[in-house]
Amino acid sequence: MRWYNKLKLVFRNYTRRFFVTILLYGMCMVSFVLIDKVLTEYIGNRYEVWQVEKSFAVNPYNTGYVHFIGRDMTQSVSDRLYEHMQSSDNIKCSGYILNQTLYTQDGDYIIAQMIQKELLGIGNIKISETERKYIESLSENERIVFLGCNYRGTYKEGDFLDYYDGDDISRIRIAGFLDKGSRWIHQEQLFGGSYGEWDQYTLDNTALVIAGSLEKELKTVASSRSNDIYLECESDKFTEVSDEIKNYCYKEGINVSVINYGDEITQKKEQSNILDDTVFIAAIMITILAIISVAASNIVYCLMNKENYAIMLANGMCKADIVWMIVAQNIIVIILAAVSTWNIRQKSVFGKIFAYKEVVSTGRLYEGLYVAHVNYMPVIFAVAVIILLFLSCIVPAVMINKTSLADMGMGRGNSW
Repeated sequence: MRWYNKLKLVFRNYTRRFFVTILLYGMCMVSFVLIDKVLTEYIGNRYEVWQVEKSFAVNPYNTGYVHFIGRDMTQSVSDRLYEHMQSSDNIKCSGYILNQTLYTQDGDYIIAQMIQKELLGIGNIKISETERKYIESLSENERIVFLGCNYRGTYKEGDFLDYYDGDDISRIRIAGFLDKGSRWIHQEQLFGGSYGEWDQYTLDNTALVIAGSLEKELKTVASSRSNDIYLECESDKFTEVSDEIKNYCYKEGINVSVINYGDEITQKKEQSNILDDTVFIAAIMITILAIISVAASNIVYCLMNKENYAIMLANGMCKADIVWMIVAQNIIVIILAAVSTWNIRQKSVFGKIFAYKEVVSTGRLYEGLYVAHVNYMPVIFAVAVIILLFLSCIVPAVMINKTSLADMGMGRGNSW
């Protein structure tokens, strides 16, 4: 029998058991919705952790920052603590990070992070050893900028960019370009929050300004509030360094919290543990129920249509054709449920089915979820469809293959 004729029989079967088909479609869809919800969030969180870990060129457990608490914490307070930290033998480097906007002669702008040269080794910056040695020789008043790789061809080494230094405009020279995938840690918390399309995991579309010292910028731009101090300590010495800082601040009447980046990463992993998610347990139970329901429906349907199958076999069809029809009527329902679920979830999470531009405009805020749902979930759904189809069709297929034409016509058979 030709395939389109078999499909006609499949759709005729749908009309005969319309209510059961809708019920099975709904159960499969509920199962896929729960699977999508759990795994999209889980994979998205793991993607975020993975991207953050790649931002460090050193062990994140040896890095962190000091955050000042209270409205009366001015930059002078931060500078006092910074000077004290300079004397600690357990601190390898410490310094400040500022957000900056660079302007071109044409009026365009480039978002940048401005860091002290001492902090350069913390981030995963891909520059040559010659460039690193040059950075080490920068004087306190010198500033250079490395543009992300996507600016190659638009600007060239030696060009100048402007930035506002308080009420003044300062010029800064382009010292080179970063290799693709260069990264730098985000200020304060590693996870959550977004500042638009420039807040990305890589520096490909942004820039990194390196200064010998940020004393001038801190006094002219942000003297009314204290800026966080970033640090890297000697291996396994962060707890000791944290205690030193807290003891000093207690004596000086300074309120601070000392945050370890490694602890933030560990906390994020623990919060996204899939085994602690009750929705994950519900998804497993609903999926098992959907498998049982589809399989039971197929078995009952085969029992009710023994004589019809016998007539089909007597008129030239083979058992493989009958099994094909059973598989086809299941796979259409299951795939339709999977595709519907993916589109509904895509619309509910991102607002649009095709949401690439909207996601990119938010920076890294939705990047993990988008990668999980667009790149991983179709593969997971395909595997789930295959498993669901196999488990729901295996029993009816065995029943049909083990039963002879005579037994079907007489309503007999060991498996029936």
